[in-house]
Amino acid sequence: MLDLAVVGACVSMALIASASGAEHALEHEEGPDINHIAILYPWFTAAMGVVCYFLLSRYCPALPYTFVMFLVGTLMGIGFSLSDRQDQLAQTIYQWDWIDGEVLLLVFLPGLLFKDALSLDDYLFQTSFWQCLTFAFPISLAGIALTACVAR
Repeated sequence: MLDLAVVGACVSMALIASASGAEHALEHEEGPDINHIAILYPWFTAAMGVVCYFLLSRYCPALPYTFVMFLVGTLMGIGFSLSDRQDQLAQTIYQWDWIDGEVLLLVFLPGLLFKDALSLDDYLFQTSFWQCLTFAFPISLAGIALTACVAR
């Protein structure tokens, strides 16, 4: 239940923060303002996730949930890119296709990190803290250095 609350809050903030991105995506369209339907896609995918989780947990627990959701998302993307549908779901998918990647990270990442940090086991955190710090810090610095070398 916390997952849906975090997703709902993040989606609401994303819609507020990305109003300029949605307007950019709809510059070529004429007619009434349809930015209010941008909320349809995240809630539709969350509902699909709940249905997939229910079906997988009951009838096919051997299939990994993330793989099935990846397939569902891929098939949805391919299906909507090949079709000429102009309904509200197609319009909201088009709006989310033009969302700025920085806005997406800045809005969704803090909520997801908070959710994971809240559900982290204390004992696991204490036992793996130094190992994670030892590996994550030098590897992050190496990644930054290699990115700087390539960007030069």
